[in-house]
Amino acid sequence: MVINHFIAVKNNFERSEEPFSLRRVGDASVKASFALLIPVVLVGAVVGGVASVVEAGAPTAVIALVVGLFVYRTITWTNCKGAFVRAFRNSATVFIIIAAAGPFSWLLTSLGAIKELEEWLLGYTHSPILFALVLCIFIYLLGMVMDSAANIIVVGPVIVEVMVKAGYPDVQAALVCVVGFLIGAVTPPLGVAYFTGAAIAKARLESVAVAMLPYIVALFFLLFLLVLVPDITMWLPGLLGFTG
Repeated sequence: MVINHFIAVKNNFERSEEPFSLRRVGDASVKASFALLIPVVLVGAVVGGVASVVEAGAPTAVIALVVGLFVYRTITWTNCKGAFVRAFRNSATVFIIIAAAGPFSWLLTSLGAIKELEEWLLGYTHSPILFALVLCIFIYLLGMVMDSAANIIVVGPVIVEVMVKAGYPDVQAALVCVVGFLIGAVTPPLGVAYFTGAAIAKARLESVAVAMLPYIVALFFLLFLLVLVPDITMWLPGLLGFTG
């Protein structure tokens, strides 16, 4: 948000001239209430034990479809057809990655690469700051050359196990792993979100990469803090009683 503010001021981006008021906040909250049902249902179904993470996606998608069609009316049946086609294609892509990641993970384990990686990372646990720095750099480098889904499947379990052995809570280790590899989705040269964003904006990849540098630095700093300060990730799960 700080970076967005400075960039918007520097480039004199368009802004609303209407002054802030609680009434506007209330009106916007009412209009957004139906859309806000989506994360509530998703999280509530998982936390309440009604559905798994994968299963919760089904009612969430149905609610999003109903809200878009009949409440906000920003979705048409023609748009739905295109959305379904893209969803099938994206799902097929993920399944191909998962299918390829399994044998690749087995190969790395057979060659002893996973064990060596674990020992290498554990060698820096004598210094929390150094360990956090090395782990963040390692995650970033992987995110630059491999898809986030493949990284989470192949390398994710190793990173979680290493962090747990180093004394980090398992919840924090899992969050660091997922967040770190998803950052790779916006990191050149192979970030999926990086290419998608550039295509939507119809901008040159080089220009987008340069414009993203401040955000990449901020994301790296964020990931570093997530590793170094457990309370950032553990405060809310601890408040809800999910940490034992």
